[in-house]
Amino acid sequence: MKDFTLSHKRWQQIFDVQLLIALIWMLLEVIFQNKNSVGNLIQGAFFIIVLGLNFYNQRVNRQNGIIFEIVRWLNLFGLSTLFPSVWVEIGNYFLKNVPQLEILWVLLLWMSYLVLLLPLAILFAGSLKNWFLRLIGVGLLGTQYGPDSLLKIGKNLPWLHSITSQGVVAAFALLILACFLGKAWGFHFNPNLKFVKSRNFQYSVLLLLVLFAFIDVFYNAFINYDKQIWTAFFRYSIDLQKKYFTIASFTAALEPGIFEETERYLAIIILLAGFNQYRNLRVPIAIYGSALLFGLSHLGNVGWNGETFEATIAQVIGVMGSGFLWAVLYLYSGKLWLPMIFHFLMDYLANLQSGWNSAGWQFDSWATDYISEVLMVLVPLAVTVWMMYGKKREVLEENADRLMNLSPEFNRH
Repeated sequence: MKDFTLSHKRWQQIFDVQLLIALIWMLLEVIFQNKNSVGNLIQGAFFIIVLGLNFYNQRVNRQNGIIFEIVRWLNLFGLSTLFPSVWVEIGNYFLKNVPQLEILWVLLLWMSYLVLLLPLAILFAGSLKNWFLRLIGVGLLGTQYGPDSLLKIGKNLPWLHSITSQGVVAAFALLILACFLGKAWGFHFNPNLKFVKSRNFQYSVLLLLVLFAFIDVFYNAFINYDKQIWTAFFRYSIDLQKKYFTIASFTAALEPGIFEETERYLAIIILLAGFNQYRNLRVPIAIYGSALLFGLSHLGNVGWNGETFEATIAQVIGVMGSGFLWAVLYLYSGKLWLPMIFHFLMDYLANLQSGWNSAGWQFDSWATDYISEVLMVLVPLAVTVWMMYGKKREVLEENADRLMNLSPEFNRH
């Protein structure tokens, strides 16, 4: 993937156009749709304040000091939600009033959504230096996931409907955003590094990592235990059902495979850069820190289709194991699509057994629940510890340098 960059001035002009479109749309809603509820008035007042501060920041303040910081966080907090909301409303207007061109509208809406938050991200998150603030900025930009599911595409277009409603478009949008943010922070533009075989790289290690990833997927997808202790180790049930081979099952697995692994990539490069001065610690911090964030991101599943608080905590801990493995697989191979494939497979195999909208994680406090939980975490953890030594560690360090454009060898390729 070749680098594509625009000047700061050009990004600012595009951002200003987005502000203008949002303002015009909100005014049209008030005039023609009588949207003057308390919620709409509060949203309108907030937007006017943000608009005024942005104008002042550009024309008077020259993007310096405390005013710029206030504008930065107001924009990241508010506009990362407002812009997708306006996109949905405009999209639904055309889908409703000109249904004859539905396919064309959907394709145009997809194209715009893929780059919708790029100016906001580059102008206001791209200049962040602190690793913790970068994580917060990325988290705020991630709010673009969700509004796209409200786009009212007819079910007569099942693929277009499912891809949009399941968040696949938002997942690709975050992947594109991650590439541009990485470039803005001075990292390599493409999360899939060009393969460069160093003297430390071993195909046997890569094959073992892939094998462990397959075992991890198999265990997580097919473990089927009861109160008998031995079942936590040896009882598996492969119950793929024909009725679940649906578009929704596929797209529901594709979304987290892309979206959550892109979040992992962002967490890894942020942590690598944030702790780069600690050369002996940066790789472990990036691997275990990104896995921890991956696990914590599942806290919001409490109550989802009946998932209990205990089950959610078990899920947070359990998925960290896969997070350890997928993080080290990415850093060793340099290929983000590898953990994406395994993440997709794990979710898809689960969907094919119980349906994409079935109940979430289960935890009944049996001894086998605790044993399987330990296995899900400790086995991948042991693999990552094994990767922390010798030539294996050297490859992780080499790819860390390449990700941050610190490797002279990479620059020759």
